[in-house]
Amino acid sequence: MSVFKGDTKAEKAIVSMYNVTIAGVKRSLITDWQYKSDIVIQLVWTITNLVAYGFLGLSVGQGTGDFAPSYSFSLFLLSSSAFWTMFTGNYEETAFCLREECARGTMGYLITNNVDTLSIMVGRYISSSMKFFVIFLVTTIPTFALVKNDGINLLPHAANEFFMLIPLVFLSYLFMMSISLFMGSITLLVKQTTTIVRIMLYLVRIAGGYFFMVETFSGMGAWWLPVLLVCFPVVSGQFAFRKYLVEHNTAARFPDMALIEGGGTFAGISYGYILLINLGVCILFLIGAYFFVRWMTKVARRRGTIEFY
Repeated sequence: MSVFKGDTKAEKAIVSMYNVTIAGVKRSLITDWQYKSDIVIQLVWTITNLVAYGFLGLSVGQGTGDFAPSYSFSLFLLSSSAFWTMFTGNYEETAFCLREECARGTMGYLITNNVDTLSIMVGRYISSSMKFFVIFLVTTIPTFALVKNDGINLLPHAANEFFMLIPLVFLSYLFMMSISLFMGSITLLVKQTTTIVRIMLYLVRIAGGYFFMVETFSGMGAWWLPVLLVCFPVVSGQFAFRKYLVEHNTAARFPDMALIEGGGTFAGISYGYILLINLGVCILFLIGAYFFVRWMTKVARRRGTIEFY
């Protein structure tokens, strides 16, 4: 029984989009394999970040500020770098993929073969994710197996730590895909987007608690701001990454309201509610990204800039 009530045109459109996206994934994987040096460079870059932030944290030592973590700053930055290893590379490669297709002269070929821009970017995001997930496994897992906090290694030593983290990481993955689609579609009209793409990445990282605890924002006099921020998947995902892997605290509420002066009696959001909120935010951003890409593609076609770099 068709969910489209017999509208075979809609069914064909979805099947076509699915097939084109899968073909795009295979194409990107084959292209990546032809440039093995880029994979090595990405691997070295990831290791460099882990080492750099690790030694930066060691030089800072144990924080003593109002919103400093209860463990070493080295572990704080290592967890940041590890978490974002799964999202940074595929975000950038997806955001720049349409520009690269134009520069290689393949954009026109793809368009004439009914490959839409959305399928190109989604295919690129999925294929890049495979590559960077392997890099994550090769670099981060051994690091977390060796580094210890109070004599306990940072890998999950309880099943609930691992299984509670998976949904939040997956929602973070979908959320960053939507941001990639937003930024990638801009290149259809504005070709020089390197700076703005990387500015967006740093803004998301700052808001997500990459460089300091998200509770620090309450120091501006708005205790509700960390509560608002954890509604976004990458923020709650980063928060859980530290709480579960560094502190081994699966009962943590989002955010840690005990650190926030003036937080009143509000104890933070529980895991179940934050999961539902994150899911809703993800769906909204993905739908918004879908229509934004469609709109930008139409504008680019009308202006005649879709295949010219």
